[in-house]
Amino acid sequence: MKISDMLVMCLRSLWRRKGRTLLTVTGVVIGCCAIIVMISLGLGMNQAMDNMLASWGDLTAVTIYNNSYGGIVMYPEGGSGSETEKPPLNDDALMALNSIEHVSYMMPQMSVDSQMVSVLAGRNDRYRLDWAQIYGVDFSVLDKMGYTPEKGEMPNPEGDTNVVVFGNEIAYQFRDTKKKGQNAYKWKQQLPDGTFSEPFFDPITEKIKISINNTKKPNDDGTYQSGGRGYEFKLDCTAVLAQDPNWETPYSIYIDIDLAKRIINDYNRLNSVKNAKEPQYSQVKIIVDDINNVDYVQQQVEDMGFSASSMASVRKEMQGQLGVIQMVLGCLAAISLLVAAIGITNTMIMSIYERTKEIGIMKVLGCFISNIRIVFLMEAGMIGLLGGAVGTLISYIISAVMNSLGGSSLSQMMGIYSDGSSPVSIIPIWLVLLALAFSTLIGLISGFYPANRAVKISALEAIRNE
Repeated sequence: MKISDMLVMCLRSLWRRKGRTLLTVTGVVIGCCAIIVMISLGLGMNQAMDNMLASWGDLTAVTIYNNSYGGIVMYPEGGSGSETEKPPLNDDALMALNSIEHVSYMMPQMSVDSQMVSVLAGRNDRYRLDWAQIYGVDFSVLDKMGYTPEKGEMPNPEGDTNVVVFGNEIAYQFRDTKKKGQNAYKWKQQLPDGTFSEPFFDPITEKIKISINNTKKPNDDGTYQSGGRGYEFKLDCTAVLAQDPNWETPYSIYIDIDLAKRIINDYNRLNSVKNAKEPQYSQVKIIVDDINNVDYVQQQVEDMGFSASSMASVRKEMQGQLGVIQMVLGCLAAISLLVAAIGITNTMIMSIYERTKEIGIMKVLGCFISNIRIVFLMEAGMIGLLGGAVGTLISYIISAVMNSLGGSSLSQMMGIYSDGSSPVSIIPIWLVLLALAFSTLIGLISGFYPANRAVKISALEAIRNE
């Protein structure tokens, strides 16, 4: 018997019993639709989670922290603090970290304690910054790390090192030394037209001076005397950074990393710091080539003895929680498909009882047993395939409705933050193909027992059956 003949026979049989076929297909539609929708909700929750974590920081970044200050902050009374067995985060460490597989690039960061320096601006150093986060960085990777200028241009990595980059809020923190009380500050305020008030000076046009403090000679107002002309650095502010989503940059000042090293060493020399060590990096941020390699890189870093963290570890923990939710949803959907499989089995067994004589005639005419088995398996598989196709179409409609009407609300109900930019239900093409294949497989498995039962019927008994 040809495949085409068996296919025509299957279609005719299903059409003759179209009422029963429709009911059986409906069961498969419900089960397939439930599975697709539940999995699509899980994919949407994963996407919302990734978007949320991406708003907190780069998912491919591994941040390495210094295990101790190790020379970054020194005090005149003595050394750099207690010794640790942890490796120092210095230039040798950078070379070792850079050799790790899957590392694209890194941004070392050296912290300059605000007690070490005074940041001044304006004519005759009129404006003073009492406190700031000052970091030495590699200007060549600032743009790769997502830092963008709100005003001015990013420093030329090959140019002058006597440059500085301001966060967009730090200029408002400068104090006018000729004024007292609250009048000495000009806080940022929103004006009636929606714009914001300007600080005392424009960092782009004003010379910025960093003066190393002589902490052995404090002033009466709590400030420190300057170390003198040899310990002062006049810098040009080339850019004011735009607001970053993680609020890392607004109150920070960035200088060249070699200048930061020089400031630390000069401070140690000026203040006669004992046991002064080589300046170390406060942290190093590594960017990995792929999010799937973050765990590997982080493990390599920790094996070297450094403390490291990444959003991937948070992501893994949240994915574990989502996995439990997805498993529950999948089990609920699988119950629907199990009921559909029972319905297919019942339909095929009833079909065998009604077609016993037909089976006997097929055997008498010389049909192979394998052909008879294929006919019934093909009918069961068609029921599964048809149910999967209709269920997939309905799933797309349900997904579209959920995304258009309540994506953000539904995400929050499930415990996942969503700003509405990511859909709550995602149906990729692989899920469609998987659903069609799975529903067809369910049909074939459900029809296996009835098909075997059909081929075991005696031909003579089948012909005599009315």
